[in-house]
Amino acid sequence: MCESTVTTRICRRGRPVRHSTSTALPDLRAIRRVRAVVVISLAVLATALVPIAGPAPASPRPDLAATFQVLEQSLMDAVGVGDRAVWARVMDERCVVTSEEGGVSSKKEFLEALRPLPPGLSGGIAVRDLTVQAFPSFAIVRYLADEWEQVFDQRVTTKYRTTDTFRLDGSAWKLIASQTAVVTTYPPAQPVDRRGLRGLTGVYRIGAEGWMFHVELRGATLYGGRDPAKLRPFIPLTPAAFVLRGSLGEWLFVVGADGRASRIVEFRKFEPLVWTRVGPEPGRVQ
Repeated sequence: MCESTVTTRICRRGRPVRHSTSTALPDLRAIRRVRAVVVISLAVLATALVPIAGPAPASPRPDLAATFQVLEQSLMDAVGVGDRAVWARVMDERCVVTSEEGGVSSKKEFLEALRPLPPGLSGGIAVRDLTVQAFPSFAIVRYLADEWEQVFDQRVTTKYRTTDTFRLDGSAWKLIASQTAVVTTYPPAQPVDRRGLRGLTGVYRIGAEGWMFHVELRGATLYGGRDPAKLRPFIPLTPAAFVLRGSLGEWLFVVGADGRASRIVEFRKFEPLVWTRVGPEPGRVQ
C-alpha cells in the first residue's frame, strides 16, 4: 500500500521506493543568460540617463585686454576730431550712451552730436587702468578716461570712469551700452581777499529746530562743520564761495552791506540747501 507523507512512496514490484518532493535543481545556463540580459539593460539605462554635454564655452582670449585697449583708445582719439566713422563702425544699431551729465542718447543722436572741437580748443583723452570681464558672447570693459583740454591759454584736466558693454558679433565686438561718470576732485584754492572772512563766521541752522552748522576762522583759513570738534577747511573759490573738504557741492555765503553773512546757500548736487545765521555763539550739535 502506498502512503502519502512528506515524501511519496511509489510501489515498484511490491517494494516502496522513497523520492523527495523538493523541486529539481535550476538550469544554471538559463540563470547566466538572464543575468547577462539584466546587466546589459542596466548599462543601456545608465547611458541614457547621462546628460549629453554640449560644446564647452569658448574661453576668453588672453589678448582681450590688449584688444579693447586699442579699440577704446581709437574711440577716444576720435572724440576731439569728431570722427564719426570710427564710432559708427563700433556701435551696435541699438547702442545707448549715458553721458557724465545724465543725458541718454541713441546711436543716431550720439553721432549727430559728435563734432570737432571749435577753434581755440584742443585736447585729448588717454585710456588708463582698463579691465575686461569676459563672457562667452559679451564683455564688460571699464577704464579711466584721463582728459586734458586746452581752452585758449588755459589748461583743464578731468577724469572719468567709463563702463562699456560689448557683444560679440562673429569676430567683431559691437558696443551696445556706454556709461560715463565724472571722478570728483577738490578744485584748487583760488587767491582771494581774506579780509572779509571774519564776517562769515558764526552759527547757522536749517529751519527752526534743524541742524546747526559752525563756521570758524583759524589763522587765514575758514573752517566749517556740524560738530565744532570736527570742523573741516573750506577751499576758497571766491571771497564768498567755497568748497568744503570732505563733501560734494559749493557753499555760497550771502553777505550784506555790513560785510556780515546772513545765510549760506549750500548746493548739493545742484540742489540748494539754505542755512540761516542764528548768531555768533556756539550752537548745539545734532
